Amino acid sequence: MRLWPRRAGGQLALLLILVLLVAQVITIVILAGERQGALRSASLEHVLQRVADGYTLADTTDPERQERILRALSSPTLRLSIDPAPYLTEDRASGMTRRLAKELELPVEQVRTAMEADEDNCMPDRDEHRDRERHDDEDDEHHEYEEHRDEDDHRDDRHECPPVLGVSLALSSGQWFNARARPPAPSWLWLKATLTSVGITAVLLTLTLLLAVRRILQPMNELSLAAHAFGRGEKVRVPEKGPEDVREVTRAFNQMQDQVGRAQEDRARLLAALAHDLRTPITSMRLRVEMLPEGEDRDRLLDSLREMQHLAEATLDFIRGTTTEQHRRYDLATLLDSLCGDLQEMGLAVHCDDSPRCVLQGQPEAVKRALRNLIENAVNYGDQAEVTLATTDTEAVVTIVDQGSGILEADRERVFEPFYRLEHSRSRETGGAGLGLAIARTLIRGMGGDIRLGAGPGGQGLQVSVTLPKTR
Repeated sequence: MRLWPRRAGGQLALLLILVLLVAQVITIVILAGERQGALRSASLEHVLQRVADGYTLADTTDPERQERILRALSSPTLRLSIDPAPYLTEDRASGMTRRLAKELELPVEQVRTAMEADEDNCMPDRDEHRDRERHDDEDDEHHEYEEHRDEDDHRDDRHECPPVLGVSLALSSGQWFNARARPPAPSWLWLKATLTSVGITAVLLTLTLLLAVRRILQPMNELSLAAHAFGRGEKVRVPEKGPEDVREVTRAFNQMQDQVGRAQEDRARLLAALAHDLRTPITSMRLRVEMLPEGEDRDRLLDSLREMQHLAEATLDFIRGTTTEQHRRYDLATLLDSLCGDLQEMGLAVHCDDSPRCVLQGQPEAVKRALRNLIENAVNYGDQAEVTLATTDTEAVVTIVDQGSGILEADRERVFEPFYRLEHSRSRETGGAGLGLAIARTLIRGMGGDIRLGAGPGGQGLQVSVTLPKTR
């Protein structure tokens, strides 16, 4: 499974999401620490205020009502009691001690505070629990309240608890007002809202980015298609749109097409004019040579003039085929079947396998001319030609195999050079002008394809592979 997108839009969207997630995770971690600290401080302030209020009420109330006040102010996280001795033997939090002493107007010696670890897993002290059970037997209402509080204690025991706050305050009666509080743990509900906000932001940013990237990269996709068409010999003018830098690239591509097209046209016109103008002096020279007395020199001169005339005609034929034919859609399988049928009617040993439909974009007459040249060479120099057509997702491949002596690997590229002939397997007497393979490869490459030579099956004969790109 491919996780990394291939397109620029998908890559940018994925990078944006990853960066957004990393940034939000870092932000959430920082904010979580700050927020939890602030909530714990606020909870501690609230607990201290309740302890101060409870002390004030207990110190100004007669002993008969103190127990009822303590039950009313107590909660699962705050336990208040009046005892003969202080809960804390010494003061361990001087900052809170001074604050309570100032607020209650008590001497610092009569105030003791401490923040300590909860050694009983947030459960009440066993001795205190037994004392409360003894009081529960005397008061049914108090017993129901304690049962409810014990259930909360067991439920809270399943969670991690913050440190426990202990407070001991001296009453005017000589007893001590003891408080043991566990500030409530801050809620994490805010994290759900934060993650929801991050998800919505990521979706909106991704959609916005994809729309923007699509708008920016659409001209690039059109430019890519135009470049593929230009490689097949077509000229497609790309409209200039999108950002200015993309417009500049498109403008440069269109200018390049115009310049290359003009250069090719100028070269074709020059060659055509040269080949056409050569026909007149060649004809004149041939007439003069034919008037000479018969002899070996006259025959050699006539052979040379005929070869020059054949070169001029081949050059003109090549230029006409590459400059005048329009690009259009055609079925390569049908073209190949028709070509092989024509050659078979001419008595050539050609066998063509049935092929599925294969529609391409290009110059069908140029393709037919190149394939005809290659098949005729296979029959002339290899006795017979086996022609097959295979297709892939991106190209069509025509394979021509003969039964001849083949071509040495060192000569397989040189035979495509103009006027190059093999002395042994392709003799000058049976060969042509040496332009056939050069013209065939030029025609095929002009449509974005190529021609490659290799050894036949089992190393016998020559295998010619002609590749043509499929239209996107």
